[in-house]
Amino acid sequence: MRIDGLLVVDKPGGITSLDVVREIKARFLIKKAGHIGTLDPFATGVLPVAVNEGTKLIPFLQEDPKDYEAVMKIGEETRTDDLTGEIVKRGPWEDLAPEIIRTVFKSFLGKIWQTPPMFSAVKIKGKPLYRMARKGIEIERQEKEVQVYDLQVREIDLPMVHFRVSCSKGTYIRALARDIGKRIGCGAHLVSLRRTRSGLFSLERAISMEKLKTLPGDEPFHASLIPLREVLHGFPEVIGDERLIRKVRYGKEMIVGDLDPQTLPPFEEGQWIKMSSPEEGLVAILKSALRGGEIGKADPDRVALRPIRVFQHGKRLLKEYPI
Repeated sequence: MRIDGLLVVDKPGGITSLDVVREIKARFLIKKAGHIGTLDPFATGVLPVAVNEGTKLIPFLQEDPKDYEAVMKIGEETRTDDLTGEIVKRGPWEDLAPEIIRTVFKSFLGKIWQTPPMFSAVKIKGKPLYRMARKGIEIERQEKEVQVYDLQVREIDLPMVHFRVSCSKGTYIRALARDIGKRIGCGAHLVSLRRTRSGLFSLERAISMEKLKTLPGDEPFHASLIPLREVLHGFPEVIGDERLIRKVRYGKEMIVGDLDPQTLPPFEEGQWIKMSSPEEGLVAILKSALRGGEIGKADPDRVALRPIRVFQHGKRLLKEYPI
């Protein structure tokens, strides 16, 4: 049985996202794996890890919103914008009214501009910023637009402020805490960060690294995976017959004449669609060249669906490895 799918890991603090991937690959003899959305080493929570054929899904899941629970400390700015860096500036906070803090938080709702932290994986001229930051080199970074969908102050226990945030891909919560602190006027940095959701994947489906390390073999690990077909839960689905699946596996486009309009789900032109098989699960991700409602009226030889990703299906023997 081949291991393909997506694993939702509850990442502990003190290790990198890449460490989690390496541990999974080494322990379960996985050939290919990759994480979706990086978590800082001190951060914890939801880290989706795609396994083998699941790595082909990563580009289609990157844009999903992320939810976090966080704690920031006001009155101190650090070199890294979090608790791991040295303090570079202090400001008075003792007389700060909670109402001012809540008002400033509200001003960060919606589309905002952020400057990525120096200690980040953003690349400039092919080099990650954090490598230059470790050498004490400060590089001018371009602002980028991100979106904060929801931002709520949960508790104020000065100098600590507990908050929740839901935001778009690429939002740095460290930078958010830093910028809120600057607008308040006394500075701030992040002291705790836990991701509670990444797109469709939440802590309820997550497995801890501790439990992951105790799984006795391939079969229980496989049972913890989300199948490829379920990962693309929101995609319109076409159930392919043997003829269509064979055509897609050869990378051929489907024309209008290949399809029965009565069996197609609603979809728009340019939309991603998943093709599945009752026996094999996810077969391919397709891109529509027509609206679904036009299929029955268009020229039979006109291209309707193009394969973007094709997934392999097969079986292998369960591997034995040391516990």
